[in-house]
Amino acid sequence: GGVVGALVLVIALPFIRPLLNQIAFPEVAALALFGVLMVSALSRGAMLKGLIGGLLGILLGTIGTSYISGLPRFDLGTLYLFDGLPLVPATIGLFALPELVDLTMRGQPVGISGSVSNREVFRGVRYGLSRWRMTVRQSLFGVFLGAVPGIGAAVIDWLAYAFGIAFSKEKTSFGKGNLDGVLFAESAQNSKEAGQAIPTLAFGVPGGLQWALVLVAMTIYGVHPGLTMLERDLDITMSIVVTLALGNLFVTLLGMAATGQLAKLTLIPFPLLAAVLLPVTFIAAFLNTFHWGDIATACAMFGLGMSMKWLGWPRPPLLLGFILGPIIEQNLWPSVQLWGWGFLSRPLTVGLVIAAVVSVTFLTRSMNKEASVATASPEVCGAPETGSTPAMAREEGRPAGTAALVDGPRDVRLPRLKFSWHWESIFPLVVLGMVVWSLIETQTFRAAESRFLPTLTSLALIPLLVLHVGVRAISSGEQGQIMDLGMRTGTGMDAVKKLVTALSWLAGFIFLVGLIGMPFASIAFALSFGLTQVRLVGRHRLWGLLPGAIMAALIFLVFERLMVIEWPAKIVLGWVG
Repeated sequence: GGVVGALVLVIALPFIRPLLNQIAFPEVAALALFGVLMVSALSRGAMLKGLIGGLLGILLGTIGTSYISGLPRFDLGTLYLFDGLPLVPATIGLFALPELVDLTMRGQPVGISGSVSNREVFRGVRYGLSRWRMTVRQSLFGVFLGAVPGIGAAVIDWLAYAFGIAFSKEKTSFGKGNLDGVLFAESAQNSKEAGQAIPTLAFGVPGGLQWALVLVAMTIYGVHPGLTMLERDLDITMSIVVTLALGNLFVTLLGMAATGQLAKLTLIPFPLLAAVLLPVTFIAAFLNTFHWGDIATACAMFGLGMSMKWLGWPRPPLLLGFILGPIIEQNLWPSVQLWGWGFLSRPLTVGLVIAAVVSVTFLTRSMNKEASVATASPEVCGAPETGSTPAMAREEGRPAGTAALVDGPRDVRLPRLKFSWHWESIFPLVVLGMVVWSLIETQTFRAAESRFLPTLTSLALIPLLVLHVGVRAISSGEQGQIMDLGMRTGTGMDAVKKLVTALSWLAGFIFLVGLIGMPFASIAFALSFGLTQVRLVGRHRLWGLLPGAIMAALIFLVFERLMVIEWPAKIVLGWVG
């Protein structure tokens, strides 16, 4: 992907400027909304849940100071939320912590003995080379997305994944270990660097954070973006292109050499890994702003993410909406102010909207054709199956198992709607209550630009949530597969007991952080968890001491000596004192 991106960069720089000049606020907003719709469509058996999750993510993205009016929104009176929910703790809570807890509950190694070897690594390399046409296609898509300012790396992964699935014949195999899914995202991810270089070198508009640093370095040395990059400073441009290609090549070779050994970590019993990974995960969240709010955010998003994982709600749309929310707001509001709602008639905007509708429709229909559809049982529709039960046969005086003759319209029966309550509906009802509160709170904002996106999002969410609860009440069928990982341990009573145990360990760790501090709490957690949760006997139990030793080395040698971290305050002592 990186090599293809470098080649495209060389070819595209002289010709890309006219196209980028046509991309304004409406086009970026349309492309961002396109991303949310595509990822929602990938939530195969739960597209309504995916759409709700995407809109909920957009709403969460409006927390904090408005990018346009500069006024606070949903900050709960705390300065911590002045800049909104931080992305790193939110992502850790939404994805990392639920997966760690789920794997810990399972209590087994992630990998299977004998499945990890250098031979498997090179088999994957050969497979990737055999799919070179698809790799080139995805790389070109990554260059295109990277060339649009404001589309970040995290967004490109999901869009490239959706784009790849749309062109695949076996769509139902994704999410089950299909290697093409990895190639879809990674090809575009590697080539997007070349795409982000295009607006940086051509216009001086950084395509991403790393290119902003490159732009600063260029300015220091008197190198200015624009036509001079293709004339006087052509040697610098070519050096950047060659660096992109060689960098990706070297990283690939390094990965081929090291992956086989690193993959052997998957053979270690996961509780032994979790003893180290869980404290490190919370430390990573805290390093975002060095505030207790980071830990609180990770815990709150963990509650949301674990609930969605348990109940079968796709989480990727929520994360993508959260990332794209600011991009949508920063481009949609100026579009309305400059062109009114007439911006929807701009040719490029119309093209992107049509492409979004066509892509989502095509993707949804393709998945529905390939998905196995179970036939509803008689109990689902609330009426007995005509001519199929022994009781009906006896009443009609015919042998059981024979079909009844249809004699006129009197035998035509309409199915009765049967309403039933499902405890899973508590979650969307809680979300509905929060959305209603946010809509009411939004109306207290003084500036119209502060109210704009939260109001639109809340008004869209309310009917969708009501619709979901209503559909769930009249349906007892199971949803299809979603683009997310469900609970590996299931959701039965045994899983509930394991979840309560895991949550107790997490609560105890956070309490210790507030009582004795993060360093000693992390070491104590690693030692106690490793010794009590790893299923080893005899001398092998001594391996339970290893997480504590690793955690101590990380704390005192890396975090304190090299990174010089200022640890969170011991707030429990402050409450007592």
